[in-house]
Amino acid sequence: MADASDNGGRLPPERELASQMKVGRRTVREALSVLEQEGAIWRRQGQGTFYGAAKLVGEREVADLAHRVNPLEIVEARLAIEPVLARLAAMRASLADIEAMKRIAEKARIAKNARDYARADADFHRKIAECAGNAMFRAMFEMIIQVREKADWTRVRQYYFRHDGARRSYEEHSIVIDAIGERDPPAAAAAMQDHLRNVSASLLSADPPFTTPV
Repeated sequence: MADASDNGGRLPPERELASQMKVGRRTVREALSVLEQEGAIWRRQGQGTFYGAAKLVGEREVADLAHRVNPLEIVEARLAIEPVLARLAAMRASLADIEAMKRIAEKARIAKNARDYARADADFHRKIAECAGNAMFRAMFEMIIQVREKADWTRVRQYYFRHDGARRSYEEHSIVIDAIGERDPPAAAAAMQDHLRNVSASLLSADPPFTTPV
């Protein structure tokens, strides 16, 4: 199969993918639909299908912020909007969306290393942002999460992963999913707030705490 990175992250057309993998176009279409639900790919009408999360903010702004903020600032910013996103997702997420959240949460739980965990964790929170159905909030969220991904915070990710972060986050993610599935906006917002506060507490408990750019 052609490397998507050779074409700006764009995947080949469905017909070509089906030919390369020797399966029917319907099978390809169904697989792409699942990947899109999980945030692994995104589509733009007239341009094609791309791997990874949709780029809603400029690379220059992201790179600049990545050199100026610290991990705790990121969590503080997320606390300001992600409970709102979870509340809206409880109102608007489909059953297929909720099943996708469960699959992504499981990927994070079974991650074998800090990098894979961080990627799956970002996909989980992106899925909730997508389900919120508010383009302005989603753009704000993408700015925050892309700064987190761009920053060279290997030590932060490894610290959280080594300190049982994957298991703890899975338990907290599950509470968020349950509240969304029960169509309980206040409970979903509270569960997300509790989760992010726990992440913040973990960063502050490090020696030294992650309160400066790293």
